[in-house]
Amino acid sequence: MSERATVAMVRCADYGDGLGGAVERAFSLMEGERPREPNVADFSGKRVLLKPNLLTDRRPEQAVTTHPEVVRHVIRWFRRRGAEVSVGDSPASTANLQNVWRLSGIGGVCAEEGAPLISFEQAGARLFEQDGFAFSVAQPVLDADLVVNLPKVKSHSLSMLTAAVKNIYGVLPGYSKTMYHRQYPKLAVFGRLVAAIWKVIPPSVTLADGVVGMEGQGPANGRPVPLGFLAASENPFALDRTLCGMLRIDARRVPYLVDGLGGDYSCVGDTVTVGAFDVPSGAHILNILPQRLADVFGKLVWVRPAFSEAACVGCGKCAEACPVHAVAWSEGTRKPVLKRDACISCSCCHEVCPADAIRMTQSRILRMTMAFKGM
Repeated sequence: MSERATVAMVRCADYGDGLGGAVERAFSLMEGERPREPNVADFSGKRVLLKPNLLTDRRPEQAVTTHPEVVRHVIRWFRRRGAEVSVGDSPASTANLQNVWRLSGIGGVCAEEGAPLISFEQAGARLFEQDGFAFSVAQPVLDADLVVNLPKVKSHSLSMLTAAVKNIYGVLPGYSKTMYHRQYPKLAVFGRLVAAIWKVIPPSVTLADGVVGMEGQGPANGRPVPLGFLAASENPFALDRTLCGMLRIDARRVPYLVDGLGGDYSCVGDTVTVGAFDVPSGAHILNILPQRLADVFGKLVWVRPAFSEAACVGCGKCAEACPVHAVAWSEGTRKPVLKRDACISCSCCHEVCPADAIRMTQSRILRMTMAFKGM
């Protein structure tokens, strides 16, 4: 990441004919007028890995995953510059990979464009120790000359915002993503883990899909919302800080943007105005209370999932996703039952629910605190 980053904003109303030009302009604005070595835009023979957000098996119009047309135009942009382009991700551990590729449209685009589609779970991984954390990163990510991060701009019940920085969590293959939620349930610590992952990633660039984003109970059960932009930067932290300003999110409440990460940056391109953006009620709310108060009144201060029996389809994904086995099954009804004392407010069950049957709810004292603070 450069010392002074540029965040490029480009208006883009839909995924139609103007999308290719918007992708081209976003990358051009990001590169700017900085002196560059000859042929720096020539990627001949370079291995470029596109990393979209493929959280789970949803259709493009549901705004859970990176839109396939964005992936298509980025493949073409790098192909025109001679790159060897592949696409890869590691969806939620409960997701059926073939369904994810099919329903998201990414599988179809990769087949049409002749781009290899890589399963991180099946390609090996390398262990790192960084900033006090130990984690494994999928080998195809490490083998790339350039990682192109393609997040979807969404609200998130755990971290308030999921976009450029959080999308890199998908380079951790398989069940390890769930394991780290159990190992690091405190949001501040989890945010430092995500920041540490970025330190071992090869050179990267981010293009965020904000044409249609998600608000409300994100990252999987919120509402699609037209945002009308693409955003590009070599610095994912700077990009997310820019998004926080646009969406009126206090960056201090986003756990992976602690300690001023993002550095010095400037915004170029279009002025984009976003109307009201609904952030979900989730575990991030615990950050508004002093830790001492949260520790003393732990049984009174909580954020937990609530299950709708009417909406539940009995798929069992919530129980499979829970890293601490706090979600069990009622043998009589085949519906989920929460073991309240075991819940760590990680929102993993909420992320994978395919039926919008889970809401993150707050304790009474937390609701009162929010009302007092005008949140």
